Amino acid sequence: MREVLGAFLEELAAGRRAALATIVRATGSTPRTVGARMLVRADGTSSGTIGGGAFEAMVAADARERLGADHPAPLVKRYAFTEEGKDALGMACGGSAEVLIEVGGAGPRLVVFGAGHVGLALARLASTVGFTCEIVDDREEAVQAARAAGFGRAILCDPGYVSGVPALDASCFVAVVTRCHRTDRLALARVLREPARYVGLIGSRRKRTVIFEQLHAEDGIPHDALERVRCPIGLPLGGDTPEEIAVSIVAELLQVRHRAP
Repeated sequence: MREVLGAFLEELAAGRRAALATIVRATGSTPRTVGARMLVRADGTSSGTIGGGAFEAMVAADARERLGADHPAPLVKRYAFTEEGKDALGMACGGSAEVLIEVGGAGPRLVVFGAGHVGLALARLASTVGFTCEIVDDREEAVQAARAAGFGRAILCDPGYVSGVPALDASCFVAVVTRCHRTDRLALARVLREPARYVGLIGSRRKRTVIFEQLHAEDGIPHDALERVRCPIGLPLGGDTPEEIAVSIVAELLQVRHRAP
């Protein structure tokens, strides 16, 4: 139990969201007793166990759903270890358990690819409206500058945007604002193989056409995945400074955030 609580605190200290699932009531035959805990992280991994099997898988799925909500309140849910009936798990143990699911941590993740002027301005502004920012770049000096700025966790990836890229989940927001066409394409090729609630790409409609053609023909990205990308990124507010571009992007992020997923 202490290890699970320690892992939960580590996630919160790192600025990430996590859900803590605790059995608060158990009757009849159940895999674990009151007090058993499991941590479910934003990337879908978990620590600890509340009993394994279909029961644990269902609780983990419910925890991930809560992690995807903007302001999730604590939830107590009943799970029945029966084959039929309300809340049934299709099991023959005959007991039931009530689980408290609590989400802790900051707001939704925004993964910014590109630690240049626009990326830093975006992370700075987005962090003031509740986003937990992660900035990814393949240049060590840019990552060091992002760490010094302190607007989010700065991550160094390899030049191909393969290793070092953080795992994404269905609740993530992603903004691709790297330094050039080549790195934008590399980042998108990686991002579009994983789920995300929002994916935006900086650039013109002409750039969108060129990059999308390359991603489909050379990287094997299907058309339905490419249709997820918002390009040009942001709302058409006007302005071309990094700060003005950041305002337009954050406005679009908030528009999506406050719309039901």
